[in-house]
Amino acid sequence: MNGESRPARSWTEARERLIQNIKRQRYLPSEDSAVCAWSGSTKAVLPAYIPYIGPEYFQHRPRVLCYAINQNLSKHTRWTEDWVGEWGQDVGAATDRLNYARSQGRALPIRPYAEGFIPLTAALLLWQRKRRRSDLPRVVDQVLAVTNFVKFSTSADASSSSIPQSWWRECGNRYVECEIRTLRPDVVLAFGKRTEVELNRVLARTQMDGHTPKLFGCRFPGRIPSVRARPLSPEERAVWEKDILPLAERLQKPVKGSYHKWRMLDFPGYFLDLYKVFCQPK
Repeated sequence: MNGESRPARSWTEARERLIQNIKRQRYLPSEDSAVCAWSGSTKAVLPAYIPYIGPEYFQHRPRVLCYAINQNLSKHTRWTEDWVGEWGQDVGAATDRLNYARSQGRALPIRPYAEGFIPLTAALLLWQRKRRRSDLPRVVDQVLAVTNFVKFSTSADASSSSIPQSWWRECGNRYVECEIRTLRPDVVLAFGKRTEVELNRVLARTQMDGHTPKLFGCRFPGRIPSVRARPLSPEERAVWEKDILPLAERLQKPVKGSYHKWRMLDFPGYFLDLYKVFCQPK
């Protein structure tokens, strides 16, 4: 087994291998719609980036790798220009911008991670697998790996419909397959239907000595009804308060003033739907 196909054994090895893969690819999208940074008078497309890897990812089973769609780097959020400007001055930080953000005490610049949807979904899945909260990690974020399928952002919008078809295929071929081989997850969570479709495509061709991760598709939590629009029935409220809400205690607390508020607790219906998928007996 060569070094490219075997799983990494540690956080450091995984990070280095994924960064080297980015350097080997030397791929940047040609479309003019990509978010760019400026270094003096030079315009540059931000490089692809590697996943956030929790410091305890390799010490915990099952290993969970989460994929959203792409970063929302459009200019309607105040922090975007500051962060993109920083990344434009430091290619290393740009390539590893998720781990870099966490090391700086910032929220991970991924929707819907910083809003709490991804980590609480992962906590719900882990609880379903273990069935005892005492077996869950103290901080779920410490054992997850998280990234976006598409490694570049459009300047106008972050929706999947605005992403060129070529970006999906190039990112799947050049980056996602390497991430899955390197991190060797037991479970992959896909947020968004297109993300799920493309991950199915990658997994179908990613041979890992008989190891096939379980893929769960999760609705992307956009335009979902809050508890005000979807009041809970007494039965649903009992499940929410007894089984799901306590899992929030296992999440990294939100970064004060982060670009997206930690607001998943306003949408219990989203997690009740996932509870039916993850936790009810087959």
